[in-house]
Amino acid sequence: MDRTREKATTMLPRRSLLGAGLAAPFLATPARAQAPWSPDRPVRLIVPFAPGGSQDVLGRLFAQAVSQSVGQNMVIENRAGAGGIIGAQETARAAPDGLTLLLATAGQLTIAKAVGRRLAYDPVADFAPIIHLSDSPVALATAPSLPVNNTRELIAYCKAARTPVPYGSTGIGTNTHLIMEDLKAREGLNVEHIPYRGAAAAFNDLAAGRIGLMFISVASVLAVSGAQMKVLGVSSRERFPPTPDVPTLIEGGLAAFEASIWTGIAAPAATPAPIVERWRAEFAKALETDLVKSRLPALGSTANGSGPAEFGRLLREDLERWTRVAAPLSISLE
Repeated sequence: MDRTREKATTMLPRRSLLGAGLAAPFLATPARAQAPWSPDRPVRLIVPFAPGGSQDVLGRLFAQAVSQSVGQNMVIENRAGAGGIIGAQETARAAPDGLTLLLATAGQLTIAKAVGRRLAYDPVADFAPIIHLSDSPVALATAPSLPVNNTRELIAYCKAARTPVPYGSTGIGTNTHLIMEDLKAREGLNVEHIPYRGAAAAFNDLAAGRIGLMFISVASVLAVSGAQMKVLGVSSRERFPPTPDVPTLIEGGLAAFEASIWTGIAAPAATPAPIVERWRAEFAKALETDLVKSRLPALGSTANGSGPAEFGRLLREDLERWTRVAAPLSISLE
């Protein structure tokens, strides 16, 4: 009995080792890594504005850089109309397969809802934010004839004015309208809104002194002669590289006052996470290319690069801010 027990005891470790040896190759083989998603045909980048504008130029710039990287054409599809709403609606209704993307701005994703536009989509729930591409601050400009030389003097002038100082915007419910209304509410300015159909007519009236002030894009500052206006400050947190001599509004005495005409990339809601991540990575890579780096300053923009979580947070915060600003204005755009 002792020999039998001893033999069995001796055999068990050898069988265990044999079993372990047979199993080892299978246990040591790593799981096969899943290849990242890639588009298998041309991709639509919907630009919700007409060809030739700054956002169209920006969209084409990124489409060129990303196409070279992914090996598929990224086709610009201009769906202009209703302040970008038509293009956003087209994207929201598209299949969530990664083959339709939106060049997104506040105009159609946050401001439109804030000012009460009737939308066939929810600007937060119906889109998958991918990446916050770039920021373009606005500049606070005054007529050459207005007796002010900096932001503090302008604030004092508009507070003390006996009659409202007329200010221009590129239209009712646009970012240049709401940013000025935000400043008006914060500082108690005595100003009156004069909306224009675009920037050109507003610039002419600003130069002639028919309006006293307005917010304009930095790209416009770079393109317009300094004799046509006085530029007092920019709305970025730090001085803007394309206009290094222009102080920020914060430097000018407006505590924590920031505003940006931002641009990002979004996809239809329910787009799978691997697709979102692939596009985030590709557009982030594009931000680092010489092609994009060399062109952004001329467009009055700086790179951002924040991913889906941060971009989604921006959408929610932007919507809350502009809803608060627009609420007392009783804007009607229908």
